[in-house]
Amino acid sequence: MTPRDWQTSTDPHAMLEALFPMRGLDSIEPQTRKSRLYLLACARRSWDVLPGVCRAVLRAAEVAFCDSKTKRELRDAVHPLAEALVLCRGEADDVNDIGHKLVALGHATRDEVRVADDFDPVAWRGVSHLAHAPFEGMTPNYYFIPPELHSPHLLREVFGNPFQRAAPFHPHWRTDTVVNLARHAHATTDFTVLPVLADALQDAGCDRDDVLTHLRADTLHARGCWVLEAILTVP
Repeated sequence: MTPRDWQTSTDPHAMLEALFPMRGLDSIEPQTRKSRLYLLACARRSWDVLPGVCRAVLRAAEVAFCDSKTKRELRDAVHPLAEALVLCRGEADDVNDIGHKLVALGHATRDEVRVADDFDPVAWRGVSHLAHAPFEGMTPNYYFIPPELHSPHLLREVFGNPFQRAAPFHPHWRTDTVVNLARHAHATTDFTVLPVLADALQDAGCDRDDVLTHLRADTLHARGCWVLEAILTVP
């Protein structure tokens, strides 16, 4: 895939295949932080159409994985329930059993996760795999999640343009003001501060047009934004 292909593609599965190509049956690699952040951003984009039990699992995933260090106890407690989602077919009894366990763990309320009817099994397959995928230790099979739950825009939001060589992100751009604004945006998802962050970076000497333009763009931003990650992830 060329840098231009990446910027114009509307096929999220093709973009993910370019990022994580399968090299054989034994070539699966550990799932990356960016992959998890992308999947969680997709979930937030489709939040209103997700069943309550999936939302509860995904909220736990956000707490477990969005900080720089994985909260292993939380991950280990919720992962079996996320896996149970993909092992059932959306039958109400199974969904309610998983929901009851999430309530017992304090990750949901009964009214949020309780359902009266079975889900359509095809639709359930997509939403359950989206809820489970962030917990997978290895690179997940993104094709289990239908295209409408993916987002080419969010792929570019989280991964930037990985097929285009970029200038380095200089350490001296990470002033206290820059880091504090980036932490605020990441922690609260208040992305209205991103233009202010762009100004702070420019004041610190940042001359990368791709960075400044991205932060000032009036578009959908997400936790996992490649610029925020560049600021907050110190090599």
